[in-house]
Amino acid sequence: MKDAPQLKTHRQANGDAAIVFIHGFSGNAVATWGRFPELLAAHPALANWDIFSIGYTTSLAFDIAGVWSADPEIITLGGLVDTVTGVSPLKSYRALAMVAHSMGGLLLQRALLDDTALRARLSHVVFFGTPSAGLEKASPFAFWKRQIRDMAEGSDFITTLRQQWTDTIGPKPSFTFATVAGDTDEFVPTTSSLKPFDKAYQRVVYGNHLQIVKPDDSNHLGFKVLVEVLTGASAAVGAFDAARRAVESRDFQQAINTLWPHRDALDDGGLGTLALALESVGRQTDAIDLLSKSAKLGTDPMGVLAGRLKRRWLAERRRADAEQALTLYQDALARAEAKSDASQAFYHAINCAFMNLAFGSDITAAREYAQKALDYCAKSGLQDVWRYATEGEASLYLGDTARALEGYGKALALKPEPRQAASMYQQATRAADLTGEDHIVNELAALFGQGAAV
Repeated sequence: MKDAPQLKTHRQANGDAAIVFIHGFSGNAVATWGRFPELLAAHPALANWDIFSIGYTTSLAFDIAGVWSADPEIITLGGLVDTVTGVSPLKSYRALAMVAHSMGGLLLQRALLDDTALRARLSHVVFFGTPSAGLEKASPFAFWKRQIRDMAEGSDFITTLRQQWTDTIGPKPSFTFATVAGDTDEFVPTTSSLKPFDKAYQRVVYGNHLQIVKPDDSNHLGFKVLVEVLTGASAAVGAFDAARRAVESRDFQQAINTLWPHRDALDDGGLGTLALALESVGRQTDAIDLLSKSAKLGTDPMGVLAGRLKRRWLAERRRADAEQALTLYQDALARAEAKSDASQAFYHAINCAFMNLAFGSDITAAREYAQKALDYCAKSGLQDVWRYATEGEASLYLGDTARALEGYGKALALKPEPRQAASMYQQATRAADLTGEDHIVNELAALFGQGAAV
């Protein structure tokens, strides 16, 4: 008698984030994935992820309903996924990255549509060869098995699933998402695995329906795609740990769920929190619009708006964005100085230094603002991440690279959140480039755990 399906533990260190595999039709929790769990566990950027596989009942045998037992319908298996992720050990994870093969992706879609609590914890969803639009070749065999009937193109299950995905998830999921097809997959055509989703989420890898989830080593293209999705293009480590960023992404989405419905009534703290959360999940335009439409902003949300405009200027080079960002930073600095608010003053002063150099090409003004930032850091008496990061950046503008590294080292010693660490690192490398301190770039890279700069 074969073993009953169950949750398979590949690695459990009781962290905050877990990768969970779901196999496909006639597969199982271990054999389907080959060396995937082993290779993921060995990847340094994924060291803080726990890894599991969910098993369920599926086979090639005929269903004989009403006699003794039969393989369950996919909608029932979606409920199984909801249940397994809602009890120990999976219920304790703040972020879940769900990776599904073939029919397993249909189970997962059904589960996340039915369970808002599960949806709130999903940081990543990746489908490999999932027939999201159904299978034309399944239709003649619909009488044979319930699971095949549900997978058939045009079935009630598929039709309902696609409509509910559109209504509930929409074109831009709140989680990091990818759908992967094999270039020689004759079982699930790309019209079913890829076309239901926007091109931005589509990937094609080498292999047939089974080979795409059977990596021999870390050079397997499907493995590389999954690592890239889980970690981001930089495959970051150290202060940019992928598991921490996954947890943070769920916190941002929860903030949006809570604050967005009453965004017109938020105080300054709420506006800043919501704007940062929106940008962090890719809604930069919404963040800018939110703050721009506010009738009266304090110095903190003024800085948040300026920061969003600065980032858009760096990406798109719109002169108006740079001009507005600099004006906002200067006005906010003047207000902070008038109130003797040193903590706000050093934040706005260092950004005035950056914008004067990056946009205005004025090194003299940049250094004057950098010195102001250092003075206000000392006056603030704070011992937090942003105080020390500001001292690091200001020292770069003033040509003191030793003090710059010391400041960033102190900031990192306080274990900043991934978003904070990424922001510091990006700003530090920009400042080094602007001031011509190219020799410090590798030292910054090593300090921030990014490896040698290329």
